[in-house]
Amino acid sequence: MMTRSVVQVLLAVWVCVVMVASAMPPPAGVSTSCTSGSASSCQDSVFGVVHVPRGGGEGVEQPSSLSEVEALILRASAEQKLVVIDFTATWCGPCKAIAPLFGQLAAEHAGDAVFLKVDVDENAETAAKYQVSAMPTFLFLKGGEVVDRLMGANPDHLRSMIQDNL
Repeated sequence: MMTRSVVQVLLAVWVCVVMVASAMPPPAGVSTSCTSGSASSCQDSVFGVVHVPRGGGEGVEQPSSLSEVEALILRASAEQKLVVIDFTATWCGPCKAIAPLFGQLAAEHAGDAVFLKVDVDENAETAAKYQVSAMPTFLFLKGGEVVDRLMGANPDHLRSMIQDNL
């Protein structure tokens, strides 16, 4: 039987390992995603939950309701622009890890695409309409219709899917 001090030391070591591993982004090419429902299901394949500061970037709209999302899609459709929606959650580590890239891509493609970030917990109606069950999920819409979908935080696939759908 372990003594209380041994358990405390082991717990402290485990916390340090988790904190160090959590601060690191996933390795290049590792696709990460979260399933909706709990933070414990939000893990990458290497370290577990990834805690990277969240960022949206300039040019990323953050609608708070389905009607706002639909209005932005309608406007983009009238302007013949691609719409890229990032379905995210505050508790999702991979979502936080890819958020800076999403903001960068929004800035790079500001003239020909509209980038939206939808928090599935705050805007569940929109997530339900588009049948989003894992985070991050990226939807690509043209003319108001979904033309492509990416599940997981894969930077290379996100870049190429934006390029392919422009």
